[in-house]
Amino acid sequence: MPAWSPILIQKIEIHALGFVLRKLQLNRHRDTEVSTHRHDYTQLILFLTGEGLQTVNRRQRHAHPGDLFIIPAGTPHGFTALETSRPVCLVLDYEVKDSPKPRTLHRRLPPETLHELHGLLAQVPPKGRLTLADYAPILAVIARLLGHSPVAPTPPPAPQLFEKVRPLLNATTALSEVARQTGYHPDHLTRRLKHETGLGLRAMRNRLRLASAQRALREEASIAEASVRAGFEDPNYFARWFRRQTGRSPSAFRDKN
Repeated sequence: MPAWSPILIQKIEIHALGFVLRKLQLNRHRDTEVSTHRHDYTQLILFLTGEGLQTVNRRQRHAHPGDLFIIPAGTPHGFTALETSRPVCLVLDYEVKDSPKPRTLHRRLPPETLHELHGLLAQVPPKGRLTLADYAPILAVIARLLGHSPVAPTPPPAPQLFEKVRPLLNATTALSEVARQTGYHPDHLTRRLKHETGLGLRAMRNRLRLASAQRALREEASIAEASVRAGFEDPNYFARWFRRQTGRSPSAFRDKN
């Protein structure tokens, strides 16, 4: 049984300037996971509703509505659902003749473009024989998604993830909320941070909190004040945490330093 339920499927071929559209389909994910697989054609996946973890060539991203992925032929990819979310995705299977092999691409469409695509897709018959008039919204969808270039280069790398996460970690914000504010699933964020810094999300916050606490204690702050600076509400819990991190109590550290 397929891991998705087709809502709209049109197996058509449109040829234009070396571009061949093989299929346009809307899929609602039914299973919680689609195992890694490959195709002998380029595939475009656009998340229209819901969210999940989209894996492309071993790289995993937390995908939301508007996230677009171009996956070249032969590239391994898969999907993992988050909780009860069953996203709806637009899928285009296509080929580009006599052109360099397209690169893997990920970008986020603005809300106004996503809204426009919803309107165009509503004009496409879910099944059955297409009329000439039905091709207009299909071509418009292709133009919106691939008009810039189906072989667009990979966008420049984002700033270091650590610098984006660091300002959020000294507060009492839950780690799940830190991940949400940076646009990642917590497990994915931890893997990215480990790759970049060698430390996961919780270990990084502990290190930053410990540095704040030690700085406060060197300035002869009280245990309660050091606790607040490190992002703890309960000084007793802070003292136990500090001992686990350093092997000494906060007061012993302060006296020695």
